[in-house]
Amino acid sequence: MLLYFKGFLLFTFIGITSASDKFVECLRKDFGHGSIVCVCNEDRCDTVEPLEPMGDNEAIIYTTGKSGDRLRRTTLNFTKASGLSDQSLLISLQTEEEMQEIVGFGGAFTDAAGINIASLSPLMQQQLLDSYYAPTGIEYTMGRIPMASCDFSTRIYSYNDVDGDFDLSKFQLAQEDYKFKIPYIKYAQSKAPIPIKLFASPWSAPGWMKTGGKMYGNGTLIGTPGSKYYKTWALYFAKFIEEYAKNNITIWAVTMQNEPTTGFVYQYPFQTMGFSPPMQRDFLKMDLGPALVGSNVKIMILDDNRLMLPKWADVVLNDPEARKFAAFIAVHWYLDELTPSLVLQTTHERHPDVPMIATEACEGWKVTETRGSILGSWLRARNYIRSIIEARGDDEDLNNWFTGWVDWNLALDLQGGPNWVRNFVDSPIIVDADNNIFYKQPMYYALGHFSKFLPPGSKRIAHKANLTDHRRLQIVAFKRKDGLIALIVHNEMEEPLPVTIPLPRSNILHFSVPASSIQTILWKQDGNNG
Repeated sequence: MLLYFKGFLLFTFIGITSASDKFVECLRKDFGHGSIVCVCNEDRCDTVEPLEPMGDNEAIIYTTGKSGDRLRRTTLNFTKASGLSDQSLLISLQTEEEMQEIVGFGGAFTDAAGINIASLSPLMQQQLLDSYYAPTGIEYTMGRIPMASCDFSTRIYSYNDVDGDFDLSKFQLAQEDYKFKIPYIKYAQSKAPIPIKLFASPWSAPGWMKTGGKMYGNGTLIGTPGSKYYKTWALYFAKFIEEYAKNNITIWAVTMQNEPTTGFVYQYPFQTMGFSPPMQRDFLKMDLGPALVGSNVKIMILDDNRLMLPKWADVVLNDPEARKFAAFIAVHWYLDELTPSLVLQTTHERHPDVPMIATEACEGWKVTETRGSILGSWLRARNYIRSIIEARGDDEDLNNWFTGWVDWNLALDLQGGPNWVRNFVDSPIIVDADNNIFYKQPMYYALGHFSKFLPPGSKRIAHKANLTDHRRLQIVAFKRKDGLIALIVHNEMEEPLPVTIPLPRSNILHFSVPASSIQTILWKQDGNNG
């Protein structure tokens, strides 16, 4: 009751109060795990200095580092090219060579995230969501919504447990949707500068529709694509979209099934459902695609690890009937170490008209590492940055072709939950409900270097760098719709890295990327050599 009461207060609170736009610095706390967290309480919660208009001969740099900088803004003037050190990293941009266009960045509105947000006071609820979606925060533009329960729920539930109800006449959203998802989605929508692209993912059909008879454990839908169980499952998607629309929430896209390969794992511990590539192909063209064709809702295939690429995409997308319903290839980051990122390049080359998007990632999930949250871990922030930029083989052109990157839970508790099977992981924001505070992890700021400065419509541009060993250095550059260039440089080395960017009229940008840090550098395109 307490959680619901606080969640209800959020509705009334947001109608009368708005967060201050005044810049607030980080309240630092060091837990001894490599870097610091920023503490948010009712008196203070850090914000990001805005990207204010800049002159024709200057750049703005945002820096986050292991030593403690958190999206710190500085201004840099152009200089004339003369007397440069041979040790300087030279980065040249080709602004006319455009590649993939950004769709967005975001996180997931899980039950666990909502439970943690609801455990805070109304003011703290607002500050947490503002940190993600408001202009004073890192300006997420996407959100993922589990369809019914997943492991980051406190119980197993579906939207229709009436055996044999193939028309889904008894379909209804759960209390978790009304308490822990819808209120916070609507608040985020009210603060985001542009509409949030929301996409939904199912973990499992109701047990009565499955071969295993329950939502968890191995099993598939009963029958074959085109049969009544598959038709009903497609209708389940349509009903979910309709019910959320009744609550003034528009679903932009759906993934076909969260991690469909896990549905074939014997006694899988939480909600899942199996699809093979041919099963997903046939379900898409025979059932789900036709069911959603009039809704303008986009459909993402796969929603599993890149270990499945390019074969999964080949099987589904090489079928003309299935291809016409597929808008994106959704990819998770787990087990990336088992598969070279070259498979992403191969997938793009074979299916260039179907963009890829990263739809789930988290730290603290491996049994060989510390499970759950680690407050202040710089290593985990570094892993996020690496994944988002994604170096491709030995090529110095960083090229992963993703159009967006969506994190897992928006917020978790100190243990990394709640999670009904105790599958605890980490999150960019960790809530300490007992003290009515939350911690912004280094991962949060790492994500902000992308989400804040690469708005939808930004296009990746080519670059060249005089690198001999780039394993500890990643670079990516974008051209924004507002005419700004955004260059992101990640220096993993233990010493600062001098960087030089040639510009027209013998100008240069010359700056230093601190040790163990990430920088986003922005300037007007007219100042570039493209």
